[in-house]
Amino acid sequence: MTKILLIRHGDTDWNVEEIFRGRADIELNETGIKQAELLAKHLADEKIVAIYSSPLKRALRTAEIIAGSHHMNVIPAQELIDFDYGAWQGLSHDTVKEKYQTL
Repeated sequence: MTKILLIRHGDTDWNVEEIFRGRADIELNETGIKQAELLAKHLADEKIVAIYSSPLKRALRTAEIIAGSHHMNVIPAQELIDFDYGAWQGLSHDTVKEKYQTL
């Protein structure tokens, strides 16, 4: 039976600060790198045949860390890119609530 693992990228500074990332190409922070490394260790005994990733740095780096422990390459897939938050991208959750408050 085929098993599909859906893995979210590690932490970024924007995650921590609750800023809408969307398609902004944000790097993993130190915690995000450690999270990916721990996940790679956890998945070390899994039989993985392919790794696909969003081309955004945070997702791609997470996938590369996991792929490295399996001596594999990551296949970037534009179809996996994050939502387009439009005008909200780069704004904090609080700013969005304040700026786009409905009556």
